[in-house]
Amino acid sequence: MAKYLSPEAKKKRTQRRRMRRMAMFACLAAFVLVVSWGIVSVIELFSPGEDTPLDLVINPTPATDQHSNDSLESEGVWSEHVGPVKQTINDFEIVSPDHRMLQLPENGSVDLSYFEDACFVGDSLTDGLRIYTSIENSVANIAKFVCNKNLTPKSFIEGVIPFDWGRKTQNGIEAIVEEDPDILYITLGTNAMTFMTDEQFLYYYDQMLTQLQEELPDALFYVCSLTPTTQAAAARRPIFAYDRLYTVNNQVAKMASEKGMHYINLHEVLAGDDGYLKPEYEANLGDGIHLKPAAYTQWVQYLMTHTVHDKDNPYIPGSPYYIG
Repeated sequence: MAKYLSPEAKKKRTQRRRMRRMAMFACLAAFVLVVSWGIVSVIELFSPGEDTPLDLVINPTPATDQHSNDSLESEGVWSEHVGPVKQTINDFEIVSPDHRMLQLPENGSVDLSYFEDACFVGDSLTDGLRIYTSIENSVANIAKFVCNKNLTPKSFIEGVIPFDWGRKTQNGIEAIVEEDPDILYITLGTNAMTFMTDEQFLYYYDQMLTQLQEELPDALFYVCSLTPTTQAAAARRPIFAYDRLYTVNNQVAKMASEKGMHYINLHEVLAGDDGYLKPEYEANLGDGIHLKPAAYTQWVQYLMTHTVHDKDNPYIPGSPYYIG
């Protein structure tokens, strides 16, 4: 039989139970605080100080021998680097290319002697660089040329190509290799767009560049964009639409970059804000493709200011990286 408790006794028992629960909760809270403080203390003990770079903690390396640094400086290793480090491109794959992001940036300005060991390869648009000998910054009498009208990448790898300016007819790749250039400028495509699909053009271009790289492993390759056309030409013939040239140029830039070559974006100098050829650069032929001499002056000027940095380049006095 349960023990009888008076109302006053029941009240006191309830209060004692409440006090025990409150004491238990207080002890639990104190325990949590102590554990939290301990964890924070351990983290602070093993974390780097404010002046310690995080990468040194993640990837610690032995301390550098001060004597080694001194010996490098005394041998003039550091003093050889004037201007930016020479650009190099490693093997990689570009997933979503935009040719403007892959283009070679402006990098000082060289004089025309830079092109003495260069060979320009291309179709009638490139041939304009050879034809206009009297324009400012002409490379016509300085560089070598393997170019002619209507040539395509397929022309270069699948047989002989005809020349109508005194040069013998011969295989395109062999003609380029015969010149043994130190520098190659390749500008192909706008003419080819009239009778080749994008896939055909890019397939043969890839084959051409691969063969040339195998034959001339030490040459410096500059692969130029397809040149822009006028808006009127694109309206007459949608094959010259800006969207198409933009898409193909993206793939050309991707191809060049993945091969360790350097992409030159001629749209930056020849096209207006709308992406089409500037009207003042259109030749009198009226096709919206070919260029006036003024365009070639700007073309060469652009090449002079967009070269791969090398301390031995003939930089113009007053230009960045010039050494007198």
